Amino acid sequence: MMATSGEGEPLEKRVVLYGVGSPLVVDAEESCARAGIEIVAGVHNVDGTVYVSDSVRVISRSEVTDAERACGVLVVLFTPGHRHAAFEDALRAGFSRAATVVDPTSVVARSARIGAGVFINAGCVIAGACRLGDQVLINRSASIGHHADIGDYVSIAPGALLAGNVTIGRGAMIGAGAVILSEVAIGENAVIAAGSVVRRSVAANCLAEGNPARVTKTDFGGYKGMLV
Repeated sequence: MMATSGEGEPLEKRVVLYGVGSPLVVDAEESCARAGIEIVAGVHNVDGTVYVSDSVRVISRSEVTDAERACGVLVVLFTPGHRHAAFEDALRAGFSRAATVVDPTSVVARSARIGAGVFINAGCVIAGACRLGDQVLINRSASIGHHADIGDYVSIAPGALLAGNVTIGRGAMIGAGAVILSEVAIGENAVIAAGSVVRRSVAANCLAEGNPARVTKTDFGGYKGMLV
């Protein structure tokens, strides 16, 4: 499923990928191709490797024109703070609208509410009455249970499973294959390590890991790239 308007038309028809130095951008390229979304350009805003294919026209930040600025901009860096910084840079470059892209291989409930700038990668399931805030990134094959409340800039890694009625605070990261049980709340900027099974709520700015997950670091606001 892809995000659509009330008339069933795609919300996004043309997008600009901002931050093509992120390895994850190649997945966004594939999702756009499957969804029939044209990638107008990829913006290389920092020095380093470019991860899109040769079929994407890559430009520097200084080469952005009004034609690109008229498109929605999608940022797919996985770390929340890095994604936030890149989106703020895109706004300074003259972009005004965040693009939302949902891979058509993912299943999204009709009652789910999806914010601006969201990227849902291939093979995900978003259950009924979920709310995804702005700039959320759901990576491959993640499963989000009913009535989940996912805050802005949350990142959920491949294969993570969130049960029903889970709350994830702004800027939190859920590692690959982690399991969050029903009614659990994860605080802002918290990190759940890969493969963890979380049975109890985790406070903000904490690192939790293991099965059952235990908090191993507190006051974790200094984590590189986290939101402040």
